[in-house]
Parts: sequence; structure tokens; C-alpha cells
Amino acid sequence: MKREMSQKQKIVLGPPINITGSMRPAEIVKTVVNTFIDFEKDKKGKGVIFKYPVEDLSIGGSLYIIRPGKKWNFDFKVDLKPEYLLERGTHDQIALILRKIKNKNRDEFNKLWSSLINLYDCIECDVEKLLKDNPIVLEDSPQPDIFLKVIKWLFIMEDILYWHFEGRAFLYNFFLYSVSEVNDDNFKTAITKLKNRRLKPEQLKSLLKALNLAWRIPENY
Repeated sequence: MKREMSQKQKIVLGPPINITGSMRPAEIVKTVVNTFIDFEKDKKGKGVIFKYPVEDLSIGGSLYIIRPGKKWNFDFKVDLKPEYLLERGTHDQIALILRKIKNKNRDEFNKLWSSLINLYDCIECDVEKLLKDNPIVLEDSPQPDIFLKVIKWLFIMEDILYWHFEGRAFLYNFFLYSVSEVNDDNFKTAITKLKNRRLKPEQLKSLLKALNLAWRIPENY
């Protein structure tokens, strides 16, 4: 049955979507969604899958986003390959990788975190420029450009799913909590709740407050 379903799928390659420079999330959403509308309006159908190249990668090839996503609206999925070393790229897996990098190499983590903040604030959306200004070396971890480009598109996906920065803010603040929590038991409890979709914004705010950290909204919204 699964084989029959996969044979009926038709993959359609869309135009590149370039998000660079300083852009407010609303501008980013408009650019991405308008691309979907303009390209897909006369190509939809059962079993049609759209793939859009969104980033060039240091290992060669492109990072793609795929539609339809889980909600069958304007959302999408980031197409992750095993060689990216990000597993399925879920929010909890990204958080675990960030935590691991911080524990292993604080200096390189600090540079990575600085670039992640720039992406979160939409101050600079061009990962290549961020890495040129602030080179990062990670051993036994995802390539810095791949890691940051995936996170960038996870932020964008949150903007499409949840208006008024709630999704983007929740994701960033969970990453902030994950790299700040020193109590492993507390962290395991929080990440289990996240995986089970039981961690609410107010609960996350309380977790941050216990660490003397404030909930932070993006600057360039």
C-alpha cells in the first residue's frame, strides 16, 4: 500500500525562495506565501508535492522546503537528509544538539548562539554573511551553515503557523531555556512535555523565570 501511494506522488520543483538581509517576519511570510500561491495556483492535485530550494549548502546541493505540510494550509516541512546530522530536525532534537555543543565547546557555541539571535531577530537572514563575519568550527556536529539554515527555516515556519511572533518566540525561548538549564532532571521533564505538545508558553516563561531569564520577543518585528 505504501509503495502504491509513493508511486502516485508527483514531485514538482518550485522556484528558489531567497530570504536575506534584514526583513521583518511579516515581509518574510508575505514573500514565502506569495511564492506558494503564484506557483501552485494551477498545479494542485492529489498526490502533488512541491519542493522549493531555499538555501545552498556547504556540502553541495540545496536545502529544500516541502509542501504540503502537516496542516495543509500555507505551512511546509524542512526536507532533512541523514548527512545533515540533525536527525528529523524536530524542535527537541535541535535543542539537544545546541545543549551538547554548549557543553563541549563554549567559545564556538557563543558564536553560534550570536548568529542564531540574529536570525531570530531578523537582523540578518543571510547565514553566509553571518558566518563570514563570525566563522564557526564545530567538530562531530552538524555543519554550522546547515544547522543555522535549518533553524532559520524553522523560525519562518513558526511565523506562518502562528501570527504575532508567538511561534517564533516560543521556539527561541525554548532553545534559550535548553542551553541555560543546568538541572538535567528539570530539562528532561521540559523536553518530554515539549515532545508531547504539553509545554505551554506560560509554563516555559515560569521555567525561564526560575533561571532569572526573561521571555524575549524578536527585536525586528
